[in-house]
Amino acid sequence: MSRQVAAELLKLRTTRVVPALLAVSVGLSVLMAALIVLLSSTSDIGGDVGGRLVLSSGGIVAGILALLLGIVTTAGEYRHGTILPTLLTNPDRLRVTVAQILANTAAGALMGVASVAATAAVSFPLLAARDVPVTLSAARVAGILVGGVCFAALSAMLGAAFGALIRSQVVAVSAALFVLFVIEPVVTSLVDGYQRYSLTGLRVAISGGAAESAGTAAGGLPPAWLAVLLWTGYALALATVAAVVGRRRDIL
Repeated sequence: MSRQVAAELLKLRTTRVVPALLAVSVGLSVLMAALIVLLSSTSDIGGDVGGRLVLSSGGIVAGILALLLGIVTTAGEYRHGTILPTLLTNPDRLRVTVAQILANTAAGALMGVASVAATAAVSFPLLAARDVPVTLSAARVAGILVGGVCFAALSAMLGAAFGALIRSQVVAVSAALFVLFVIEPVVTSLVDGYQRYSLTGLRVAISGGAAESAGTAAGGLPPAWLAVLLWTGYALALATVAAVVGRRRDIL
Protein backbone atom coordinates (compact mmCIF):
# COMPACT_ATOMS: atom_id res chain seq x y z
CA MET A 1 0.00 0.00 0.00
CA SER A 2 2.83 2.43 0.80
CA ARG A 3 4.24 2.05 -2.71
CA GLN A 4 0.82 2.63 -4.21
CA VAL A 5 0.35 5.80 -2.16
CA ALA A 6 3.85 6.97 -3.15
CA ALA A 7 2.95 6.43 -6.80
CA GLU A 8 -0.24 8.47 -6.40
CA LEU A 9 1.69 11.27 -4.67
CA LEU A 10 4.13 11.29 -7.58
CA LYS A 11 1.22 11.72 -9.98
CA LEU A 12 -0.04 14.67 -7.99
CA ARG A 13 3.39 16.31 -7.86
CA THR A 14 3.64 16.14 -11.65
CA THR A 15 0.10 17.41 -12.28
CA ARG A 16 -0.27 21.11 -13.07
CA VAL A 17 -3.70 21.36 -11.44
CA VAL A 18 -2.22 20.88 -7.95
CA PRO A 19 0.02 23.99 -7.84
CA ALA A 20 -2.65 25.96 -9.70
CA LEU A 21 -5.35 25.17 -7.14
CA LEU A 22 -2.88 25.72 -4.31
CA ALA A 23 -2.12 29.22 -5.59
CA VAL A 24 -5.81 29.98 -6.09
CA SER A 25 -6.62 28.73 -2.60
CA VAL A 26 -4.00 30.92 -0.96
CA GLY A 27 -5.01 33.94 -3.02
CA LEU A 28 -8.72 33.57 -2.33
CA SER A 29 -8.08 32.93 1.37
CA VAL A 30 -6.09 36.15 1.69
CA LEU A 31 -8.71 38.08 -0.29
CA MET A 32 -11.64 36.76 1.72
CA ALA A 33 -9.99 37.40 5.07
CA ALA A 34 -9.02 40.92 4.04
CA LEU A 35 -12.52 41.73 2.77
CA ILE A 36 -14.17 40.42 5.93
CA VAL A 37 -11.90 42.48 8.18
CA LEU A 38 -11.95 45.66 6.09
CA LEU A 39 -15.63 45.74 5.10
CA SER A 40 -17.18 44.60 8.38
CA SER A 41 -17.88 46.88 11.31
CA THR A 42 -15.60 46.51 14.30
CA SER A 43 -18.51 45.30 16.42
CA ASP A 44 -19.22 42.47 13.97
CA ILE A 45 -15.68 41.11 13.82
CA GLY A 46 -14.61 41.91 17.36
CA GLY A 47 -16.68 39.27 19.11
CA ASP A 48 -16.40 35.53 19.30
CA VAL A 49 -18.52 34.85 16.22
CA GLY A 50 -16.74 37.47 14.12
CA GLY A 51 -13.32 36.20 15.12
CA ARG A 52 -14.23 32.65 14.19
CA LEU A 53 -15.63 33.84 10.87
CA VAL A 54 -12.41 35.63 9.95
CA LEU A 55 -9.97 32.95 11.07
CA SER A 56 -11.92 30.02 9.63
CA SER A 57 -12.33 31.60 6.18
CA GLY A 58 -9.00 30.25 4.90
CA GLY A 59 -9.81 26.68 5.89
CA ILE A 60 -13.24 26.90 4.27
CA VAL A 61 -11.82 28.21 0.99
CA ALA A 62 -9.11 25.55 1.02
CA GLY A 63 -11.73 22.89 1.77
CA ILE A 64 -13.88 23.77 -1.23
CA LEU A 65 -10.90 23.85 -3.58
CA ALA A 66 -9.49 20.65 -2.06
CA LEU A 67 -12.82 18.97 -2.76
CA LEU A 68 -12.50 20.03 -6.40
CA LEU A 69 -8.89 18.84 -6.42
CA GLY A 70 -9.88 15.36 -5.29
CA ILE A 71 -12.66 15.15 -7.87
CA VAL A 72 -10.58 16.44 -10.77
CA THR A 73 -7.56 14.24 -10.12
CA THR A 74 -9.38 10.93 -9.62
CA ALA A 75 -12.14 11.42 -12.18
CA GLY A 76 -9.55 12.78 -14.61
CA GLU A 77 -7.61 9.53 -14.50
CA TYR A 78 -10.65 7.61 -15.69
CA ARG A 79 -11.62 10.33 -18.16
CA HIS A 80 -8.21 10.32 -19.88
CA GLY A 81 -7.43 6.63 -19.42
CA THR A 82 -4.31 7.17 -17.31
CA ILE A 83 -5.77 4.85 -14.68
CA LEU A 84 -5.17 1.80 -16.93
CA PRO A 85 -1.44 1.34 -16.16
CA THR A 86 -2.21 1.61 -12.45
CA LEU A 87 -4.91 -1.06 -12.62
CA LEU A 88 -2.73 -3.35 -14.70
CA THR A 89 -0.06 -3.12 -12.00
CA ASN A 90 -2.52 -3.41 -9.12
CA PRO A 91 -5.96 -4.73 -10.16
CA ASP A 92 -7.38 -4.37 -6.64
CA ARG A 93 -9.80 -1.48 -7.16
CA LEU A 94 -10.32 -0.81 -3.48
CA ARG A 95 -6.57 -0.55 -2.78
CA VAL A 96 -6.11 1.80 -5.74
CA THR A 97 -9.05 3.96 -4.67
CA VAL A 98 -7.83 4.11 -1.06
CA ALA A 99 -4.33 5.05 -2.27
CA GLN A 100 -5.80 7.85 -4.39
CA ILE A 101 -7.80 9.06 -1.40
CA LEU A 102 -4.76 9.06 0.91
CA ALA A 103 -2.62 10.93 -1.62
CA ASN A 104 -5.30 13.54 -2.18
CA THR A 105 -5.82 13.85 1.57
CA ALA A 106 -2.14 14.75 1.92
CA ALA A 107 -2.44 17.28 -0.91
CA GLY A 108 -5.54 18.76 0.72
CA ALA A 109 -3.71 19.07 4.03
CA LEU A 110 -0.90 20.95 2.29
CA MET A 111 -3.43 23.26 0.70
CA GLY A 112 -5.03 23.79 4.09
CA VAL A 113 -1.74 24.60 5.81
CA ALA A 114 -0.82 27.16 3.14
CA SER A 115 -4.25 28.81 3.12
CA VAL A 116 -4.67 28.88 6.90
CA ALA A 117 -1.18 30.30 7.37
CA ALA A 118 -1.87 32.99 4.77
CA THR A 119 -5.19 33.83 6.41
CA ALA A 120 -3.58 34.21 9.83
CA ALA A 121 -0.71 36.28 8.40
CA VAL A 122 -3.20 38.74 6.90
CA SER A 123 -5.98 38.70 9.51
CA PHE A 124 -4.04 39.53 12.66
CA PRO A 125 -2.21 42.62 11.29
CA LEU A 126 -5.44 43.94 9.73
CA LEU A 127 -7.37 43.39 12.96
CA ALA A 128 -4.63 45.18 14.88
CA ALA A 129 -4.63 48.04 12.37
CA ARG A 130 -8.36 48.53 12.96
CA ASP A 131 -7.89 48.25 16.75
CA VAL A 132 -10.11 45.16 16.88
CA PRO A 133 -9.12 42.91 19.79
CA VAL A 134 -9.11 39.15 19.27
CA THR A 135 -11.32 37.90 22.09
CA LEU A 136 -10.70 34.24 21.32
CA SER A 137 -8.28 32.38 23.55
CA ALA A 138 -5.00 31.12 22.13
CA ALA A 139 -6.26 27.55 22.40
CA ARG A 140 -9.43 28.47 20.49
CA VAL A 141 -7.46 30.21 17.77
CA ALA A 142 -5.16 27.20 17.42
CA GLY A 143 -8.20 24.92 17.26
CA ILE A 144 -9.72 26.95 14.43
CA LEU A 145 -6.49 26.95 12.44
CA VAL A 146 -5.93 23.22 12.92
CA GLY A 147 -9.58 22.60 12.12
CA GLY A 148 -9.17 24.46 8.83
CA VAL A 149 -6.29 22.19 7.85
CA CYS A 150 -8.30 19.10 8.82
CA PHE A 151 -11.30 20.30 6.84
CA ALA A 152 -9.20 20.81 3.70
CA ALA A 153 -7.66 17.35 4.04
CA LEU A 154 -11.03 15.69 4.62
CA SER A 155 -12.59 17.59 1.72
CA ALA A 156 -9.91 16.29 -0.63
CA MET A 157 -10.58 12.81 0.72
CA LEU A 158 -14.30 13.08 -0.01
CA GLY A 159 -13.68 14.60 -3.43
CA ALA A 160 -11.31 11.81 -4.42
CA ALA A 161 -13.87 9.17 -3.43
CA PHE A 162 -16.64 10.98 -5.29
CA GLY A 163 -14.50 11.42 -8.40
CA ALA A 164 -13.63 7.72 -8.41
CA LEU A 165 -17.33 6.90 -8.28
CA ILE A 166 -18.62 9.34 -10.94
CA ARG A 167 -15.53 9.27 -13.25
CA SER A 168 -16.62 12.36 -15.19
CA GLN A 169 -14.95 15.57 -14.08
CA VAL A 170 -17.71 17.87 -15.29
CA VAL A 171 -20.55 15.75 -13.93
CA ALA A 172 -18.81 15.11 -10.61
CA VAL A 173 -17.91 18.77 -10.01
CA SER A 174 -21.41 19.92 -11.00
CA ALA A 175 -23.06 17.30 -8.81
CA ALA A 176 -20.88 18.11 -5.81
CA LEU A 177 -21.56 21.84 -6.02
CA PHE A 178 -25.28 21.20 -6.56
CA VAL A 179 -25.44 19.03 -3.46
CA LEU A 180 -23.49 21.49 -1.31
CA PHE A 181 -25.17 24.72 -2.36
CA VAL A 182 -28.68 23.61 -3.41
CA ILE A 183 -29.70 20.23 -2.00
CA GLU A 184 -28.21 20.63 1.48
CA PRO A 185 -29.74 24.05 2.22
CA VAL A 186 -33.15 22.86 1.01
CA VAL A 187 -33.09 19.64 3.04
CA THR A 188 -31.77 21.51 6.08
CA SER A 189 -34.71 23.91 5.95
CA LEU A 190 -37.22 21.07 5.58
CA VAL A 191 -35.92 18.36 7.91
CA ASP A 192 -35.39 19.15 11.58
CA GLY A 193 -32.09 17.89 12.93
CA TYR A 194 -30.63 17.11 9.49
CA GLN A 195 -28.11 19.97 9.69
CA ARG A 196 -26.39 18.34 12.66
CA TYR A 197 -24.92 15.58 10.49
CA SER A 198 -25.02 17.28 7.10
CA LEU A 199 -21.82 18.13 5.26
CA THR A 200 -22.39 21.80 6.06
CA GLY A 201 -22.88 21.09 9.76
CA LEU A 202 -19.84 18.85 9.89
CA ARG A 203 -17.80 21.49 8.09
CA VAL A 204 -18.71 24.09 10.72
CA ALA A 205 -17.87 21.64 13.51
CA ILE A 206 -14.50 20.70 11.99
CA SER A 207 -13.35 24.15 10.86
CA GLY A 208 -14.51 25.95 14.00
CA GLY A 209 -16.43 28.51 11.96
CA ALA A 210 -19.56 30.33 13.00
CA ALA A 211 -22.90 28.58 12.52
CA GLU A 212 -24.52 29.79 9.33
CA SER A 213 -28.15 29.51 10.31
CA ALA A 214 -30.41 29.64 13.32
CA GLY A 215 -31.30 26.02 12.68
CA THR A 216 -27.69 24.95 12.91
CA ALA A 217 -27.15 26.96 16.06
CA ALA A 218 -30.30 25.70 17.70
CA GLY A 219 -29.82 22.07 16.73
CA GLY A 220 -26.26 22.02 17.99
CA LEU A 221 -23.26 20.46 16.29
CA PRO A 222 -21.33 17.26 17.01
CA PRO A 223 -17.91 17.64 18.63
CA ALA A 224 -15.04 18.09 16.21
CA TRP A 225 -13.68 14.56 16.71
CA LEU A 226 -17.07 13.02 15.91
CA ALA A 227 -17.48 15.29 12.88
CA VAL A 228 -14.10 14.09 11.59
CA LEU A 229 -15.10 10.46 12.06
CA LEU A 230 -18.44 10.97 10.32
CA TRP A 231 -16.86 12.81 7.38
CA THR A 232 -14.23 10.06 7.04
CA GLY A 233 -16.99 7.46 7.15
CA TYR A 234 -18.83 9.20 4.32
CA ALA A 235 -15.65 9.21 2.21
CA LEU A 236 -14.84 5.55 2.89
CA ALA A 237 -18.42 4.55 2.06
CA LEU A 238 -18.14 6.34 -1.28
CA ALA A 239 -14.75 4.69 -1.91
CA THR A 240 -16.22 1.24 -1.25
CA VAL A 241 -19.13 1.89 -3.60
CA ALA A 242 -16.72 3.21 -6.24
CA ALA A 243 -14.60 0.05 -6.02
CA VAL A 244 -17.63 -2.25 -6.23
CA VAL A 245 -19.17 -0.31 -9.13
CA GLY A 246 -15.78 -0.29 -10.86
CA ARG A 247 -15.65 -4.08 -10.87
CA ARG A 248 -19.15 -4.31 -12.29
CA ARG A 249 -18.31 -1.80 -15.01
CA ASP A 250 -15.35 -3.93 -16.05
CA ILE A 251 -17.60 -6.99 -16.35
CA LEU A 252 -20.26 -5.11 -18.30
